Amino acid sequence: MKGSLLLVDDNLDFLDSTKDVLEDKGYQVEIATNGKDALILETNKSFDVILMDIKMPGMNGVESYIKMKEKNPDVRVILITAYSLEDLTKRAREEGVCEILYKPLNMVKLVDSIERIKKSRIGGCILVADDDRALNDSLFDVLTRRGYQVVVANSGEEAVNKARGETFDILLLDMKLPHSNGLEVYRRIKPLQTNLVTIIMTGYGVIFKSCV
Repeated sequence: MKGSLLLVDDNLDFLDSTKDVLEDKGYQVEIATNGKDALILETNKSFDVILMDIKMPGMNGVESYIKMKEKNPDVRVILITAYSLEDLTKRAREEGVCEILYKPLNMVKLVDSIERIKKSRIGGCILVADDDRALNDSLFDVLTRRGYQVVVANSGEEAVNKARGETFDILLLDMKLPHSNGLEVYRRIKPLQTNLVTIIMTGYGVIFKSCV
């Protein structure tokens, strides 16, 4: 068996066909037709990767992912959509979803994504804290393409809150943030994650790196 997957979608035809393909590839696949059932399954069993549709009745895929992450910060989710849902996909990326794929699915790309996410080290995650949203988007794109899980915070307070709920390996931190500077944020986050490597970035030419 190549791994355990949870496939979540309210489209039964899509569930059946995708489940058959993934099982033919050697995966063990369980299914759920809504976010509520997916939460129950994820609570009671460990999955290597969860594949979940964004647009579902009741609790959508992004809301389900956020609730899963509250209970299990290391949960690995690929969100799937047939629609252009800019607000939801942006929120999902900011929350650190592993990947977003679009229907009709390219099955080769899907399997490649599953394998890459499976092989990535648990806890191998980067927190980017910067109020420059364009820079955040660029860092997110570059780092996720290199296989990292990336979570974005647009303020110092948001970065501290995310550090309370999830384990990170690296913090990329802007020195100049609204209402607080990078050093203040670093001092608040460091006691929460003592093994965190912090790189402070600034437009004024100073880079500070701490591994202690």
